Amino acid sequence: MVINTTRWSPDTCSCVIEYEWDSTTDETNRVHTLKTISKCPQHAALSNNTAYSTVLDENPRKNQAHQFVLDNGPSLLYDVVNGTKQLKPNLSLQYTFSGVAPNRVLTIAFNDSNGNVLTTQQKNAIQPLLNTRFGVGKVVIA
Repeated sequence: MVINTTRWSPDTCSCVIEYEWDSTTDETNRVHTLKTISKCPQHAALSNNTAYSTVLDENPRKNQAHQFVLDNGPSLLYDVVNGTKQLKPNLSLQYTFSGVAPNRVLTIAFNDSNGNVLTTQQKNAIQPLLNTRFGVGKVVIA
């Protein structure tokens, strides 16, 4: 058993998390255990364990929603690089969380220098897919 400690700061908030894990355990069976957490204002009212699990929901949800829209959205959003869809270099993903943790809603938009690049029709086609993948009201495309 070799216990390692990792310090992680997600890109979705300013929490700083330290967790422990056993590097001799296979990745598919590995367990990360919260060691310490310095909570951001959005997660400050939560218990340490709830803040940790909330961040572990919010951060991957943003990343997965981004990739999910690329995989299921119109080709104007992406280039295919080495067989993988990647956001076009002239576009950016804008995201915000609203509401009160642990039940915050993620809103995402794909923008270029002129604003949002998706039409209302394209957004309306993507939203039901996001609802199916993440749950109704968890991710909203703007």
